[in-house]
Amino acid sequence: MKKSAPMLVAVLIVAVMGLSVVFLGGGGAANANAATCTTGLAPVGNGAQGAGAAVPAAGWEPPVAQDGAAVVVPISPQGPQQNPHWSEQRVRNASTITNVARTRGLRPRAAVIAVATAMQESTLENLDRGDRDSLGLFQQRPSQGWGTVAQITDPVYASNKFYDSLVQITDWQTRPLTQVAQAVQRSGTPDAYAKWEQSAGGLVSTTWGTAAVTSVFAGCDPVPAPGAGPGTGTDPAADFTAKNPRTATQAIAAARAAAASGRSDFHNHCDNFVAQAYGWGSSGSESANVHWQRLVANGDAHPGDNSPPPGALLFYDSSSIYGHVVLYLGGDMIASTDINGYGTIGIRPKSDVTDGIWHMRYRGWAAPAFPSAGGTSTLPVPGGTT
Repeated sequence: MKKSAPMLVAVLIVAVMGLSVVFLGGGGAANANAATCTTGLAPVGNGAQGAGAAVPAAGWEPPVAQDGAAVVVPISPQGPQQNPHWSEQRVRNASTITNVARTRGLRPRAAVIAVATAMQESTLENLDRGDRDSLGLFQQRPSQGWGTVAQITDPVYASNKFYDSLVQITDWQTRPLTQVAQAVQRSGTPDAYAKWEQSAGGLVSTTWGTAAVTSVFAGCDPVPAPGAGPGTGTDPAADFTAKNPRTATQAIAAARAAAASGRSDFHNHCDNFVAQAYGWGSSGSESANVHWQRLVANGDAHPGDNSPPPGALLFYDSSSIYGHVVLYLGGDMIASTDINGYGTIGIRPKSDVTDGIWHMRYRGWAAPAFPSAGGTSTLPVPGGTT
């Protein structure tokens, strides 16, 4: 669901890629949750007009594994999370750590643990200093047998040494991240790694592949934050610092007005739609996936967080290079392109994206920031909206 160049809907994309198009049977939400949490994506519908309508079929079958297929980056954040802006150099260092895990044949969870560890130890900077003789991304010490100064300050070598120790930890794949990181690092602050898990998951997912997604999403029945989240009837308050021509209230009003007027000229232009809701003529990003990756790098994204405030942008993996983004209206409702038909703006429960006709995997939400956006929106704001 691209901003500018046309793209095929999810079902046709899957067909072109040679993946199996599979339909979810009428087993209800429990089956949807089980399937979408444990297998790859399975878009549904006939593809002729937007998403199409779901039809019954026998069970689930994961897509054929190949380039572009969804890759799950497991995260399970514990406690308050920090999502700072990461500089280009720091993002590159996280990418190096992630790619070392890939070349070793490790699963994405290993990279999440490693990147979160480096966030805590060095803020993803390849330091030539530290406590006593600690050095590099992981603050490894020559005196403790991690390697020479030259080796430890080589990000590839340092990452390999971290993974050498990681894979020796019993049940490292399933234990809390901070416990596993501490077992490797033996830090004086053993619980400090936990706060970086969400941010690490975001950076790992951007490096692992354009279809990589985090594992926490609406179909997995996540535990909402106290007093907020799905089903509670209460949304967290918006605290956006992004500068846009319109406020979140105005953007929501514009989206609702577009749906009420029957606007139907946004087929495969989801990123353009949310930008226009906020008053821009274009989003400044080539696609929803590119937009998501930019917001992750800027610290504006909340990977896996399922308690967005009204006005937030919700991003999804569509099993294509483009992805999908919708505008969160509050009260578990979204405004989305194509969900009511070809090009049409629709107001629907947000569960329709994950458990409904599309079965997309949820990436997370982000503040309504639009790097490089420009132009003027064609979506009017109802009079009197502030």
